[in-house]
Amino acid sequence: MMPKPKCIKTPLMYCLWVTVIIWGLLLCNADEQPAALAQANGTPLNSTFDAVAEAETTLDTNKRGFILFRLFQRRSKARENRVRGRRRRDVKERTAALALKMNEKLEEARQMLLDRMAAISFNLINYEHDASINENSSFFQLDGDPDDVTPQSDLSLPNRSIYVVTTAALPWRTGTAVNPLLRAAYLSRRMRSINCQINTTRAHVLDEVGMHPNEKICNETLSTDPTKQYVTLVIPWLELEEDRLELYGPDNTFATCHEQEAYIRDWLMNDANMPEEADQLRILFYPARYHAGLKSIFAMGDICAVLRNQTTNEDLSDAVCFLEEPEHLNWYRAPGEGWTKVFNFVVGIVHTNYIEYASTQFHGLWTAPAIQVMSSAMIRAYCHKVIKLSGVLQSYAPEKEVVENVHGVREDFIREGRYRAAGPKNASAAPLDEESQDDIYYIGKILWAKGFDLMLELQKFYHECTGKYFAIDIIGGGPDLDEIKRAFHGRRNSNAAHEHPRGKKKRFARPAPLEFDIPKSIYELRKNPIPSNFLGPMDHAALGKKYKIFVNPSVSEVLCTTTFEALAMGKFAIIPIHESNKFFLRFPNCLGYRNKWEFAASLRWALTHEPEPLTPELANEFTWEAATDRLIQSAAITRREANERAKLGTKKLDERIEYFHHTLGKGTRGDALRKVLGGGPIANQVRYEMIKQGIIGEEESEGIAEKFKRSSFVQAIKSPFVTANTQPRPASL
Repeated sequence: MMPKPKCIKTPLMYCLWVTVIIWGLLLCNADEQPAALAQANGTPLNSTFDAVAEAETTLDTNKRGFILFRLFQRRSKARENRVRGRRRRDVKERTAALALKMNEKLEEARQMLLDRMAAISFNLINYEHDASINENSSFFQLDGDPDDVTPQSDLSLPNRSIYVVTTAALPWRTGTAVNPLLRAAYLSRRMRSINCQINTTRAHVLDEVGMHPNEKICNETLSTDPTKQYVTLVIPWLELEEDRLELYGPDNTFATCHEQEAYIRDWLMNDANMPEEADQLRILFYPARYHAGLKSIFAMGDICAVLRNQTTNEDLSDAVCFLEEPEHLNWYRAPGEGWTKVFNFVVGIVHTNYIEYASTQFHGLWTAPAIQVMSSAMIRAYCHKVIKLSGVLQSYAPEKEVVENVHGVREDFIREGRYRAAGPKNASAAPLDEESQDDIYYIGKILWAKGFDLMLELQKFYHECTGKYFAIDIIGGGPDLDEIKRAFHGRRNSNAAHEHPRGKKKRFARPAPLEFDIPKSIYELRKNPIPSNFLGPMDHAALGKKYKIFVNPSVSEVLCTTTFEALAMGKFAIIPIHESNKFFLRFPNCLGYRNKWEFAASLRWALTHEPEPLTPELANEFTWEAATDRLIQSAAITRREANERAKLGTKKLDERIEYFHHTLGKGTRGDALRKVLGGGPIANQVRYEMIKQGIIGEEESEGIAEKFKRSSFVQAIKSPFVTANTQPRPASL
């Protein structure tokens, strides 16, 4: 076998070698083929060689032409390759130049960003103050018992100036209007009591040491200022008349804030029975406007600047500030000094579960998380201590929070409870009267979020168990009143039935015209109406002697004031066992339920029994004096808590949140950001401040749309139509 050449390594090389061998054999026999072919055909040999020679000449000519064509084609391809190469080099050079330029731009932008970050860090380092604990204050005094209260947070010390800032005011009967007013009044009473006690102690010390009262004692804790305003209530003044008309009604259209102040003092004197506090309490107003979309009042301008302008005899840096709904007060606030830099100690009292309300709306999927983050940031940045009325609220700043009910009820409710306790005791098992109209009631805002859908489900289950609905009186008003009324009565039963004149059978009134509005709930399609009366808004204290069972199935509350008032009046309160109702479950007349079966059992038991009498110990739990004690204890920060906060290191985070919130709210950018976030009528805070200070005028502050409407171009277009509309019509023939 022939040895395998070293160059043969692939099957392709084998095929090439075989082809070369075959062509060699053919060339060797080429000379013999013409002769053999000529003999076979009978052709002379000379003529055969001539034909072969002619064929070879033609083949050589064609071969030379083919070679020239290939050379020309190869030269053309070489030229094209050179052109393509030049183009590629040009593209590479341009790409490299562009990349170099982009790298230079990126490096310049990165350097600019780093410079700005360095500038911001420089400002933070040089101007950063502790938003939660001031290192130079008494928070970090390590001397003494760790359980001692720091002087900065001790409200039992004399000469403490207290400011209570809230988001609503009377005559708007809402929780953030009534409760802060009563809190300020009872704090005023407590502060004067503390200072009077200090004066008594001072006089006793002077008597013991034998010193004259006019002589000075070097003890500041025994000196008080009898002319000092200890408590100030800061409430909104609605600048626009249409806002006052919508919230306060046509009977309370105040022309000035002094008229509203007189109304509040009159209510405090007569309804709350606090004549001394009505005279002593100082009331300050800040400009505000009503946001119809959010159904809330928001400040216009910087509240701290307003307080500085209206405060002349005292320094706010030594005062204590209570922010009622701190997240609400700071969502759309105007850029200015933070609360923790203006006041020595700031306590936030959280009233409302805004996340729950947002979750019930169609846009709650994206607004509820945003509200949660924004509320947490605002409370963390502007409060030293946070008091949550119940544990149903989210966590804002865990190291600052405490859960406590710092609300009380008016003396009118407790007086009714004592009256019921002193009255004759009824039998333990009275006859069952499920259709009585004077036993069961609900009072509050008429909103679906208040649990009316749950109440309808309870009505349905109670009907399945007993065959009857329980009659209920619903007291209050709200935007969902018509829908909820139709849900209880049904659309088909909106027209009352009356008996036939002969009394033999009933006939119904002629049905009303067909309504084209779409039902807002499936409950409106009910055939059997629920026995219920919608009585409109009323004062809860005026209902003391009429009902004995209060039903409130809502789980969206933080701490229901009407439940507290019903228990204070010695009535049954049937409420769900929920985190928001945890404070009420300690009272014997509170009947909690976990499911529909327990609700039906509690209701039937309440209908056949009388409430437990209100004892003096329980009555004290309802008073505002007890609520003020709980407030003072909840607001206190011990030295141990102060040291734990310092170890956590969250103070810089709080200060940075305040800094960026202040920076983002400046200028036209801040107004645009507030408008994007839903500020609406209260978005233009910076423009409002500039108008108040006289920097710009009303016309300069108007938007492009208003300027366009008042332009000469638009007026020229509108003038023919205005002229045509103002001309008198010709008399008809």
